Amino acid sequence: MLLLTIALYATLSSEITPRISDGRYRISEEGAWQPFTDTLPSSDNPQNLDLAFSLTLNPLHARIYQIIADDCVEKLAVNGQEVGQGVLPFCDLSHGRVLHLGQALHAGNNLITMTIQNVGGPASYTWRIAWRDPLLLSLRILLLLGLIAGSILLGKGLALPRWHNTFFGVFCGGVVLRLLYVFATPYQVRAYDADGHLEYIRYVAQHLALPPIREGWEFYQAPLYYVFTGLWLHMGSAAGRALSLLIRDIQWIAFFSSAFALAGMGWIVTLVFSPKEKLERGLFFASLAVLPSIVFLAPRINNDVFLFLWEIFCFAFLLKWWQHGRWRNWWIALLLLALSILTKTNGLLLVPVAFLLLILKPRLPLKKKMLVGALSLLLLTLATGWIFTLRSGASLDQPLVVNIGNLSSALFVNNTVETFTEFNPARMVARPFNNPWDDTFGRQYFWEYFFKSAFFGEFDFGPALGPLASAILVCAFLTLLYSACGAYLCIRREGWRTLPLWSAACLLLVGHALHRYVSAFSCSQDFRYSLLVSVPVLFFAIRGLKYIRSPFLRAGGVTVILASVVLQVAFLAGIIAIP
Repeated sequence: MLLLTIALYATLSSEITPRISDGRYRISEEGAWQPFTDTLPSSDNPQNLDLAFSLTLNPLHARIYQIIADDCVEKLAVNGQEVGQGVLPFCDLSHGRVLHLGQALHAGNNLITMTIQNVGGPASYTWRIAWRDPLLLSLRILLLLGLIAGSILLGKGLALPRWHNTFFGVFCGGVVLRLLYVFATPYQVRAYDADGHLEYIRYVAQHLALPPIREGWEFYQAPLYYVFTGLWLHMGSAAGRALSLLIRDIQWIAFFSSAFALAGMGWIVTLVFSPKEKLERGLFFASLAVLPSIVFLAPRINNDVFLFLWEIFCFAFLLKWWQHGRWRNWWIALLLLALSILTKTNGLLLVPVAFLLLILKPRLPLKKKMLVGALSLLLLTLATGWIFTLRSGASLDQPLVVNIGNLSSALFVNNTVETFTEFNPARMVARPFNNPWDDTFGRQYFWEYFFKSAFFGEFDFGPALGPLASAILVCAFLTLLYSACGAYLCIRREGWRTLPLWSAACLLLVGHALHRYVSAFSCSQDFRYSLLVSVPVLFFAIRGLKYIRSPFLRAGGVTVILASVVLQVAFLAGIIAIP
């Protein structure tokens, strides 16, 4: 049922997806027409671009489309017929406009002419089927129903006990939540330099080689994610698959990576809580499954999607090794650590975590620790060192993040005692969203920006979701208090057993703070660089309830965490519902 549903959806969605041909553009009415392939010229000054391209439709095709442009759509015509009266012009880079084009379109080639205004920087446009199109909406409903039915049949076929069925249900709910978010989210929306990452992928696809690290905005990034997706793009292009479908494929790669990471989090739950701690397991897994900053990875085109997957499983194998001492788990963790570094240099922050556990491993002779440590460090250096030394353009006197020097000075924040020590819940609740450009949102305070970005990234979701976001932050702050108390109690009562969790939390947070100090920009404070921190923070919030004597406080903790889960699901549903 599951495989049939996915195959049917892939076939039908490919059938209804339009093929957009390479087109022509001109900068003014008197200018000469020039060819373009998806990318349009940047400009330092406002200018209008006239575009012309073909939209090829199958007999079964959608009729309602969402149009987005960087920065404005001034005119639009389909087969010589002007459309969008009363809607055009518009400027909305986040959601664009939804247009009913059924009467103007037909099967075969359709000539599209557009005039877009670029007020500066890169110019681009997106033409996609709107989520409300009846054909696409029906197809997605059938997919969801098929997945739900298949999951229920799978659960019954496995004959799982009630508790395991609940656990399996949380996993399926998390997957469905990610799937709905993917449906509602184009690759440019709530993304980070999506076009820069796509440029890297396309370079690998076209040249079957890595680009020089200083010739593109994201070319300095570690290559593993881009090699994998670039090869997919290369094979798809050779098979004649349209670029719009291949870009959507890359989003599906992110979705499946997110689903596997969710499964890895489920495994961690079984490692840190005993089978008897059913409530604790459920609260922990549900909290991780719905955390917005983790759900946001599901449709993204960037290397964070692979990094989090490798980090989750690396940490899980480290926990397994710490608990049982089997060296197979250590070497698998080391392999996953290398994959993390080859995906993004943030993976380096797990290196001190792994080697600290090796140094402090009880009942392990010092001689063996030294031998395994030296061999592990050698293997790790051989596997990853080349990306810092041998890649074209690499230099030891340049920063790891090459584009830091090209960031806007408006993103700069000061390094002072106040910016690293202030944490004002009232200010955060009053302005729950981040704005990396505006000090009135508290962007200069590292811990406040970091805390809010765990739920909302650097994005403003508008006044409609503001009260819900404030409620989430209230619950999150109370959860943080329980986590701090739980960490203290757990370290006192079972410090050695929980060493991997609190050492990982400390080292990752210190590493992120140092990164913010060295690269003093508001965007350096985003929680997405330290997603793994959510695991120990939530663990201590829930584990600590076991050692709190007051029944009232224990019940309050359970209530706060449950309320936080419900509010975050409601918030994500609100995002998904935005047209």
